[in-house]
Amino acid sequence: MTDLSLNIGEAVSALTLKPLFSTQYERVSVMNEIGHGLAELPQPLRFSRMLGELLSRVSTPLEPYDLIAGRVPDRELTSGEEALYQSARKDPDSPSKKVFLSSGHCTYSWASLVKLGLPGLKRRAEETLERVMREDPPGPLKDGKAVFLRGMTEVYGALSAYMLRYAGAAEKAGMGDVASNLRAGALRAPASFAEALQLLWIVALVDCAYITKNPTLTLGRLDRILLPLYRADIASGRLDEDGARAVITDYYCKHNLIMGRGEHQLGTVDDSTTFDRILNFDAPQYLPLAGRDLSGQPADNELTALFCECIRPEFKNPVAVVSYYSGMEKRSPGLWRTVCEKALGSSSMMIYNDENVVRTFMKLGLPEEDARRYEHFGCNWPSTGDNGCWIQGSPSAVRMGVGFTEEEKEYLRRPLPRHRFVGPECFMEAMEDVAKLPEPERSTDALYGRFFARFSDFIDMRIKTISRELGMRARRPSGALTFTDCFRDAPAVTGLGFCASSKYRFELMPLLSFATTADCFTAVDRLVFREKKVSCEELLDALKRDFEGCPRILGLCRNEPKFGCGDPDADAHALRLAAGVADLVAKKSCACTEETEPGFMLMPSLESDTWHIKYGELGGATPDGRRAHTPYSQNSRPSNGSATAGITGMLGSMLDAIPPDGFLSGALNLDVPKGMFDGEEGLRVFSGILASYFERGGLHAQVSVADVSELRDAQRHPELHRDLRVRVTGYSGIFVDMCRRLQDDVIARMEQE
Repeated sequence: MTDLSLNIGEAVSALTLKPLFSTQYERVSVMNEIGHGLAELPQPLRFSRMLGELLSRVSTPLEPYDLIAGRVPDRELTSGEEALYQSARKDPDSPSKKVFLSSGHCTYSWASLVKLGLPGLKRRAEETLERVMREDPPGPLKDGKAVFLRGMTEVYGALSAYMLRYAGAAEKAGMGDVASNLRAGALRAPASFAEALQLLWIVALVDCAYITKNPTLTLGRLDRILLPLYRADIASGRLDEDGARAVITDYYCKHNLIMGRGEHQLGTVDDSTTFDRILNFDAPQYLPLAGRDLSGQPADNELTALFCECIRPEFKNPVAVVSYYSGMEKRSPGLWRTVCEKALGSSSMMIYNDENVVRTFMKLGLPEEDARRYEHFGCNWPSTGDNGCWIQGSPSAVRMGVGFTEEEKEYLRRPLPRHRFVGPECFMEAMEDVAKLPEPERSTDALYGRFFARFSDFIDMRIKTISRELGMRARRPSGALTFTDCFRDAPAVTGLGFCASSKYRFELMPLLSFATTADCFTAVDRLVFREKKVSCEELLDALKRDFEGCPRILGLCRNEPKFGCGDPDADAHALRLAAGVADLVAKKSCACTEETEPGFMLMPSLESDTWHIKYGELGGATPDGRRAHTPYSQNSRPSNGSATAGITGMLGSMLDAIPPDGFLSGALNLDVPKGMFDGEEGLRVFSGILASYFERGGLHAQVSVADVSELRDAQRHPELHRDLRVRVTGYSGIFVDMCRRLQDDVIARMEQE
């Protein structure tokens, strides 16, 4: 067995012991030296040439135990260096902001990179440029495409030069195999498994460490893309399973070396590294595994098993996203056992129901083959793979150059309407609406009607805003070159930016705090309309007082059944809410795909990330008995303390409430007390519970195994618990590096239900 203790130990140390304010100073200082030069060039050429200059000057660090090369140094700064960093961070016109346009939260056409290599990608862009110059009519569009494609070819050249320089450093260090893999990546398409993984890492490294702030890059379905090379290497004797495990594990190690400490959603400059210091400090990189192929056949294979075996519970990245298909437990029992074993190790992974996601995409109007191209990105969000573009993840019109009217400039300066639809807030507005109706017209049906009417208005506002934004972008479809453009098929063959050239453009349309909203409907239906224990006016008055002086009403609200406890009434309201949201988003999505220009899709989800804490702090009391300024429920999960029927009861409620073709994402934090599923028998029971949940139509699960007393002790003695990890939302976090309010929310979530 290859000894990887140094590789793994270094990665764990980077995650847990790296100085909080460690900074990628080399990137900062080189960008400062480049300054605001080349300002006379259009952005695509300015980007490619600045990237070339940056990659020609940064160091090429190596360690003797590296199997995969590619590191970026970071460290604490001296006072003088800190002053330079702060100056660069505050400069609104710095190249990092105006030239190196972030385009994260996406996936690349990784299969084309492996098939063609950097030289092949360059030739493809050159051929497109020749065709544009020969066939396109003269005008601004042709000129824009030409500049865009020239910049693209220069980016490939810059990456090849960087890899050759790295290869020279490896040769000098006596690391012949590493040097050979680097040189291959620079000069041709990869011909072996190790060459391909080395090339894939260099591309990811440059994006995540030098270009994109909060990259959140999806790494592609590598168990499928790399399978032919892996099998050829095994057949020829160039590689064995142990060697493949070693290379995969070091690939995983490298992803963790370029991270910082802290948490990006609630963290601040005082308690987190932040994306300004380390671009990838807390960004998850997603690795999709298993699922079905484009023809609908199971796609897991021996390489899927190896990628799963190499998952390290100590690591934060990459986040393995396992797509469960019907019958997977029986068809691939060894793989399913490994997946569940890693889940019980609190590994950074999640499991999605492949059939649910595909069915929902098809309900939104996608052909089955395109639906099966999906990948997840960000914090549990769906995408249409490398032929899709998340609108908010691509450069906005305001960053794509001049040419806008004064009215448009004023519009672009306004903040975008909040993209998360906060369910409890809308519920309270709907309840106020119903309270204004004459008594005979008040009912639960009227309450649902007002809620969905407000949701419909919100979606219409988002559609109008997005349509206007896309219309302005369309005037300069090749106006900005990003790193993403260089590694997506469509831009390279059209000369148009990835937003303009993607087959599908989409925007998220989530319902935030699903369970809190559903529990509000349950409470009002029973207390006000069915049992008439309290009037609408009395309840609203108690809520405005935060239940002060209203102990009877508070008790009534808290004693009403909650979603997740197995109560048929509560689960029925959750289903009515979920189905209504899903159907409305699907209807609106199909309409705006067909009627707006350019068209786009809306992605239905039950999502909150950690916004349930922020919005809960702003919100007043709610009819479920929640007090003002406390967290709402998170993602698709029942409210904290509501799943009183245990894990199986909670999963049963999830199955009863969430339509199997309604949502593309909806994170379920499945919290397991330590010791509950210990040993082989415990693993067998847990594997069966999880498989049954997915076989019956469960959408998602991500597992945290923790002891609440240990979490509380970690709050008191963080130095003793540096390696304690928990699931946050679409990523894992080091518990002691989280802010106190997030720690408290995790503890509340994990306490005995």
